[in-house]
Amino acid sequence: MNPNPNNSPLYPPLSARRGHTIKVLAICRISTLNQDEKSLDDQEAFYREWIQCHSSLPFEMTVIAGRGSGENLEREDFLEAAEKVASGEFDVVIAEDLARICRRIHAMIFCEDCEDSQTRLIAINDRVDTGKDDWRLHSFFAVMHHETHNRDTSQRIRRSLRNRFSQGGVIQTPIYGYIKPLGCRTDDDLQKDPDAEPIYKEWFEKLEMGESYSAIADWLNDLGIPVGPAARGDKWTGKLVRETTFNSILKGIRRRNNRRSKRNNKSGKYRTEKAPVEDLLERDCPHLAFFDADYYDRIIRMLQERNAKYSRGRESGADPLKNRAKKRTRFPGQIIECGICGRPYVFGGHGQTDHLMCQGAREYRCWNGVTVDGPLAARKIADAVFAEFEALEGFDAEFLAMVEEQANQRGKEYEIKSDRLSKELTRIEREIQNLLKFIREGISNDSLRVEFNRLEQSKTQVLLEMDSLQKSPSGDIVLPTANDLRSLASEEFKELALESFEFATLMRRLIPKIVVFPFRECLGGTIVIKSKFRLRMAELLPLGDARNMLSPSLEKVLQVDLFEPIQRVKFREQIIELISTINLKTEKLYSIKDAADVVGITATAAQRAVKLQQQMDRLGLTDPFVRMTEPDGKVPKLRRHLHDRYKFDPLDHAGDI
Repeated sequence: MNPNPNNSPLYPPLSARRGHTIKVLAICRISTLNQDEKSLDDQEAFYREWIQCHSSLPFEMTVIAGRGSGENLEREDFLEAAEKVASGEFDVVIAEDLARICRRIHAMIFCEDCEDSQTRLIAINDRVDTGKDDWRLHSFFAVMHHETHNRDTSQRIRRSLRNRFSQGGVIQTPIYGYIKPLGCRTDDDLQKDPDAEPIYKEWFEKLEMGESYSAIADWLNDLGIPVGPAARGDKWTGKLVRETTFNSILKGIRRRNNRRSKRNNKSGKYRTEKAPVEDLLERDCPHLAFFDADYYDRIIRMLQERNAKYSRGRESGADPLKNRAKKRTRFPGQIIECGICGRPYVFGGHGQTDHLMCQGAREYRCWNGVTVDGPLAARKIADAVFAEFEALEGFDAEFLAMVEEQANQRGKEYEIKSDRLSKELTRIEREIQNLLKFIREGISNDSLRVEFNRLEQSKTQVLLEMDSLQKSPSGDIVLPTANDLRSLASEEFKELALESFEFATLMRRLIPKIVVFPFRECLGGTIVIKSKFRLRMAELLPLGDARNMLSPSLEKVLQVDLFEPIQRVKFREQIIELISTINLKTEKLYSIKDAADVVGITATAAQRAVKLQQQMDRLGLTDPFVRMTEPDGKVPKLRRHLHDRYKFDPLDHAGDI
């Protein structure tokens, strides 16, 4: 492509805001993995040639090359481009067309961001140039053209695929039990694998007898049955067994368009959803059936009825999590981590929607099957956090003196650095003027041009350092008082429900991660969960020096019990204290029964509290619970290690807070 077919001059001409070197940000993008990566190099070469044709000034080009859909607004290359534009560091942003940057109205917004940062944007093929007054009109038509082209192309592809499917085409990767010969074009060429016939027969018989999908997966793996070309993994899983079971090709019916993709306009990403009934396509292929249609449909109905109790929204008829981002979950979801294997705790532990369970235990890669009561954990952790804020005391004199010393030191460093940069800038500008004098006198060679470019780059770097220095505060550091922090916490927590997304967001600011461990009563009874986490109280403060200075002092490691203690644990200390005290009525030591009456529990519970204390004394413990380091097969929720599928696989960071 000729970068300047008409040899027309560019107006207004390209210019450099700082010095004489134009700083160019070039954006290159290809859409898919199938496209040739050399296309990115071709785009960069095209940009360089275009600039050389339209400007005689030296230029320095920074290239952002990416791969992905232009509609995806979460692409790393797009976010990087937006960040560099906002920095105001570049004079020009250049792209082959606006679609290389992004699509839809967001391309126009990107142009406006460039205009706000006084950075000129040029989209060559779209004839968009923010240096001209008519750029908005050109960008509007360019955006509409790209969007219309995408829509028309998508509809044309859909029409073609629907027609080809109705003719027996669109033969994609088959599931286990089917052979796709080389050169297969229609479903008439597909074949059943005779070896799969007895496997499928026994498979469905097991389902009819009540076997789970996971049990059938174990059976298939033991037999060494291949997962089929369509599977991504090399082992059968419960999920893969279910997907294969519900594939209607097993009864001789091919289906297409069960689901469709829909764009999320906020992120630009596509997600799948159930397609309307009118989009569904079916094609009878009796030669591909492993089962009679009536038998197959009866088994499927039985499975749906058997598993209906596990589906979300079965009472209201609607999925309560539909169209809700995974990040919008209630506290403490997505923040609790298993201290044994390092994997996250997820909701749905042992069939209880409000309990959390180790994901590793679900996958048989961890033995910790103990669940966490979500609402109880949220309340206990919130109480512990607020108690820490209420217990805050003023900063001691030694700490305040250290802050003052650092402020003074920073002021001196600011003056020294500012003076050094000013002198450096003066020196560079003097050398640039000397070089320009030689150039005006007609003395020019490659060495002078190289030196000129080097000085221009040095000047840009010094100016950036000066800008950064001016933005950084040089005055005193104003520290909040303990009362200020308590008031701030009270205001932040005010009227926030524990189950709300806003409360979860606030807690994630204060607590980056909660690590939980299983503990067992030293008498060998109850297994409970205890948590450990870092509380970063300074996160409530706005960004700045005060927050940076106070972060180490306002960070505490807390341990919180995520359970309600049983009576012998809860009242142990009171019972032990009473039986060592004189009863004024009897003038004797309190008996266990009398102590139980005073505390308000049964004599049996008091006796067990005494027994618990005696065991603690024998073991030299101060806490009635001992951390578990290995599974106990006698406990129902700690038997994962006895399963054939179990393989302990802890992550490297397991147990770290």
